[in-house]
Amino acid sequence: MATSFEQLKREAVQLERQLEEKVSRYQQLAQKLNHSAASQDLSMTEQGTSNAVSWDEETSLQQEIQRLLTHLQDLIQGRLVQSARSPSQQAVVGRYRDIMMDLRSDFEKSQQTVRRAAERRELLQGSSAAAVQSGNDPAMEHLLRERNHIQNSMNAAGGVLGQAEAVRSDLRYQGRSLRNTQGLIGQITGNIPGINTLVENIRRRRSRDDMIVAGVIAACVVFTLWYMFG
Repeated sequence: MATSFEQLKREAVQLERQLEEKVSRYQQLAQKLNHSAASQDLSMTEQGTSNAVSWDEETSLQQEIQRLLTHLQDLIQGRLVQSARSPSQQAVVGRYRDIMMDLRSDFEKSQQTVRRAAERRELLQGSSAAAVQSGNDPAMEHLLRERNHIQNSMNAAGGVLGQAEAVRSDLRYQGRSLRNTQGLIGQITGNIPGINTLVENIRRRRSRDDMIVAGVIAACVVFTLWYMFG
């Protein structure tokens, strides 16, 4: 049963690493699409072709992440839970569950960014088509200038949000690394039941040795004083 749990744990670790890589790529792609949707050159052919490729990549990557999340969830809540017997193994399962929830949360936030980018892209494409049809309409030119100002503001805000999201992702990755380290230490302690007893015996023997040394020093001091003044 322990061998089965170790095999399932290795499979969960492999899935976790694949998800971390793909979610990180998806976050970068979401920011790229968001910036591209807010750009002012949607009518350019080269950028339109690049955007089409990026949106195709987003669809493919999104499906792959959803597949991996489903696989990891089935593994954790099914076979891994059933094979976890000891408290240390149950703690490992809980840690993997937390990691999966963090990755799912990051993925869903990036999905929201992609949806906003898609809505903005459709809106800007519609306004660009209206600008071509309107010719030199002063009212439309004024609206387009206002739109450009709004786009610039949104680009600046998007850049700040992107930096904040990168810092947040880095902190969450460090948090997962710390939880993995704590789980490994707990597992080592659980696999060696006598380590706590050994450490406690060493501490007690050291305390006893310290008391003996202190007693000998005190006796020497008393004997010296008695010899000098007695």
